[in-house]
Parts: sequence; C-alpha cells; structure tokens
Amino acid sequence: MIKFFRRIRQNLLKENKTGKYLKYAIGEIILVVIGILIALGINNWNQNRITENEEVAILKAMKTDFLETQNRTKATIKNQETVVKFCYKLQMTMNEQKDIDSIGEYIYRGAISYWRVEPVNGTYDGLIGSGKTDIIKNQKLKSLLAEFSAEIKYGFEDEDFCLELTSSLVEKSSNYAAYLEPERDRKSNGLNKPITEEERNSAIIKHLKNDSFLGVLVTKSDLEKNRLEYQKNILKFVENIIAQIESELVKKE
Repeated sequence: MIKFFRRIRQNLLKENKTGKYLKYAIGEIILVVIGILIALGINNWNQNRITENEEVAILKAMKTDFLETQNRTKATIKNQETVVKFCYKLQMTMNEQKDIDSIGEYIYRGAISYWRVEPVNGTYDGLIGSGKTDIIKNQKLKSLLAEFSAEIKYGFEDEDFCLELTSSLVEKSSNYAAYLEPERDRKSNGLNKPITEEERNSAIIKHLKNDSFLGVLVTKSDLEKNRLEYQKNILKFVENIIAQIESELVKKE
C-alpha cells in the first residue's frame, strides 16, 4: 500500500503536475489522520471495554463479599438480641430471685457472651490497596463503601469498655460459674463430670449474693443495647451497598 502511494506521487512529480500533487498530498494527509483517529477510537473502545469488564468482575466479587457480610451481620444481631434480653432477665432474677432455674443460661448467653460483626472485606480492601477505586463509576456506591469502611474500622465507640466489662463479669463469677453452665454446653466442651444438685444450688446462692457482679451487669446491659443499634446500622449500610451493586450490574448487562 505504501509503495502504491509512493508510485502515484512520483508519477505526478515527473509529469510536473504540482497542483494535482498538492491536492493528492493533502488528501493523503487527511487519510492518515483519519486512520490514526480510527485506530485511537478502536484502542479507546477496547480499553473502555476492558475497564468495564474489570469493573463488572469487581462488582460481582464485592456483591459476594457483602452478601456473606449480610448473613454474618444478621446472625450477629440475632445473638446480640439474646445478649440484651438475657442481661435484662438476669438483672431481674438477681433483684427478685425469680426464674433461678435459667440463671446459668442468662449468665452464659447474656452476661458473659460477646458478639461483634465480622465483615468480609477482601475485594474492597484489595481495591484500595491497588489504588483502583476509580474503576467504580457509581459515586453513591463509592461513598457508601467509604462510609462503611470507616464504620467498621473505628467500630462501636465503647467497644473496648464493653470487652472490659465482659472480662470483669467472667472474673467476678469465675469461682462458681462452671457449676451453672448449661448442660448442652458442658457436653460440647467435653466436660462429662455431672454437676450435683448441691453444687448447683450453692453456685446459685453465691451468684444471687454477688452484688459487684450485678453492678457491672447493669452498665454492660446498657452498653449492649447501644451495640445492638450499632450492629443494625451496619446492616443498613450493607443492604444499601448490595442494592447499589445490583443496580449497577443491571445497567451493565
């Protein structure tokens, strides 16, 4: 093709047809420019297609992560609701000395139980680490992801205090709590030695008189209610993020 154009130019020059040569030269330049623009357009189209395919792959992976986070968060909330309920019931039991048959359940699944949201952030963390967050074009989704990441990073503001209170309750009941552990938990932990009625009743009496335990329990109970609200807020973030991801994937189908 190049030889063909060169031959035309040479013939025009030999025939001294300068005007035609100039017109031809301009036409050739235009053809070259058009060719370059077409090549650039094709290259840009290919690059955009590659980028969009990469974005779709990331969104799908992120959706998988957040669906798992949603399941984990719902399970955490369910357990946390039990913690809040049993902490309250244990306070009532210790104050009124009623419903004492369930005291072990209230201690182990309420007072000294602790649940926290454990999200799956692999895809998003990898995106941040690679510096490719701009690949996500949905600005609302990017904003939600950043807010969610901050919420998880900094967590519940009284998280450390809650842990300290839980540890304190474990310590304050350590000399008798093992005698109140629910039977199914003892078996799952490999504790096959049966607890006598005398040992259990003695442990109940000790617990009902444990005013320092009750004092800490009241504070922990209030904080656990706040933690439950925090966990519900995390679930809203997760659900909004999933909705945005699904909406974006539908657009790209």
